[in-house]
Amino acid sequence: MISIRYKCLIFALFLTGSLSQKSFGSADLHSVNYDFNQQKLDEAKDSFHFLRTYVDYFYLLVNANKSNFQSLSTTTSVPGWCVGDAHAENFGVLIQDNGSSLFSMNDIDDSGPCPIVLDIFRLMVSSRLYDNNIKLNKILEAYLEGVQGTKRDLPLAIQNMIQKSQKKGIAPSNKKISGNKLVRDSEMSEVSSEVVTLIKQALHAYMNSSTDLLDVVATSKAGGGSGGLLRYEVLLSKNGVLLHLELKEEITPSIYPVEIGPAPDTTTRILTMLHLDQGEKLSKYYNVIQVDNKTLLVRPRFAGNIGISLNEQSNSENKEIINYEAYQLGLIHSRSINNISSWVSLLQNVKSKDWEADVESMTTHFEKTFSKLKK
Repeated sequence: MISIRYKCLIFALFLTGSLSQKSFGSADLHSVNYDFNQQKLDEAKDSFHFLRTYVDYFYLLVNANKSNFQSLSTTTSVPGWCVGDAHAENFGVLIQDNGSSLFSMNDIDDSGPCPIVLDIFRLMVSSRLYDNNIKLNKILEAYLEGVQGTKRDLPLAIQNMIQKSQKKGIAPSNKKISGNKLVRDSEMSEVSSEVVTLIKQALHAYMNSSTDLLDVVATSKAGGGSGGLLRYEVLLSKNGVLLHLELKEEITPSIYPVEIGPAPDTTTRILTMLHLDQGEKLSKYYNVIQVDNKTLLVRPRFAGNIGISLNEQSNSENKEIINYEAYQLGLIHSRSINNISSWVSLLQNVKSKDWEADVESMTTHFEKTFSKLKK
């Protein structure tokens, strides 16, 4: 078990001055002032994607309403390492350094030390927003199995993803590469020679001299929690084999309203979460670098790295997938919780009606807020 240096049992609670415009909320929850970026809002097609897009808004609401959530009244006393953005489509299959495929978390940009229960709470809320009939007790049951290390069979849909991942492997996607160049799209822009040189120097600092930089483009994503952040896509030749990487800007994690401090530096935070997420078989191409005064996460874009898209399966398959996501979340958490038996006992003592009431309050709030903003 990996111990955590950040064991303070109180929240480092603070708000930033940039969240200051629109205020919405249901009668059950206290509202928070928040400036909803219009471009990101335009990309959110429903309340589920709305929750995915404004990650810090979720945690600001939790902070503002912590005394109203019965399921969190005792459980927030337990610290651990949160993945941060544990929503139902933030999981997928990742190829590891030994060539195996692992089902785990996809994006860990918002990770860090916080009350560990908030990950499972966010997964419950996002899942209920996606499917109003999802069973919270099944999510919690699967999560507890993961925390305790109980073996759980992979759902058939995830087995199929792993088979697909193995077939595609570590080569770049054919849709992304043409010859020795990255395929351009409307969201991409060319990079100055100065920035190309900085990227080359940063990558060569941890890759050997047999790696050649072939192409670089800048890109950005309009929607989602990381919408608007700078990204670079990089094409390398390593011993004559093409390697596609993404360099993704890292900023303050969205868990900041509930973060347990003092927070670690970005490099320590990201690398810690990567190892908690994927273990010792983590691909060697993950890293954190500095380019032009920005901290960037380096991650491989293997064709065999496949994210979950819930609209590709049936409702029954999605229920199995979400439960397995909860199980995997429990496995991740087990690596940073000091006393697993106490944590399990604490969760088992939370009444089902409290989980239901608290999740219902949050889902109702997000549905109403999304509806008002989209008018």
